[in-house]
Amino acid sequence: MDVKSLAGTLHEAYAAGEPLPVPSGTGQTLALADAYAVQHEYVRLRLAAEAVAGFKAGATAPAPQKAFGLTEPITGVLFHSGHRRPGATLRLSDFRALMLEVELGFRVGKTIHNVPSDVDALREHIDACMPMVELADIPYGSAKFTGPDLIAGNSASCAFIAGPEPDWRGEDINAVQVRFTRDGEPLHEAPASDVMGDQWQALLWLVGRIVDQGYALEPGHILMTGSIGAAHPGKPGSYLADFGTFGQVGFEVVA
Repeated sequence: MDVKSLAGTLHEAYAAGEPLPVPSGTGQTLALADAYAVQHEYVRLRLAAEAVAGFKAGATAPAPQKAFGLTEPITGVLFHSGHRRPGATLRLSDFRALMLEVELGFRVGKTIHNVPSDVDALREHIDACMPMVELADIPYGSAKFTGPDLIAGNSASCAFIAGPEPDWRGEDINAVQVRFTRDGEPLHEAPASDVMGDQWQALLWLVGRIVDQGYALEPGHILMTGSIGAAHPGKPGSYLADFGTFGQVGFEVVA
């Protein structure tokens, strides 16, 4: 497989504001290792004009893994260009297939070059934990794509909203209960432990995968561990992700 050529094709479409071509639709058969190699090169090309804000885990629940033919979660890169503030107004026309996910984000305080030995060691590298909403977007013009296709196109990473930074030390992060509503009507409620059974283990998994891919986790990088509860298609309305004592993230979606 010509990884550079395929990544270049994806980047050309992205730079032109066009839907990305589905890699498997070009006759390519992508294994997971190939898909991450393409993603890495695609990200490298984008870094000529953008900067890394952090990293994300996706498909952390069995349902999306089954839907995309995967056996484990996936990872992607967050860019500073995707940072939105609480209270933002989002236009559906700026997305191809907007999906909304409520998540927790962890901010790196000390550089991570090697995978920490355990959760206690990992905590020493984290200086903030905050409520977040991921604004995921499928970059392809076709609804037919595989799990490796999803990975190659940066795992639907598009934009994100970071909420307030609560006093998290000493708190049981897994006990945080999230309520997500649109126009005051409930979409779902779920505990933070919904993500891989434990937020800290999910974070350790994500850090391990990112370090294995050759990235250094630098101070300021945000790490998003995956959707707490179901993802929801973006529809016009007023949204509120309420994390209880951890704070809230509100935003609007318009046509």
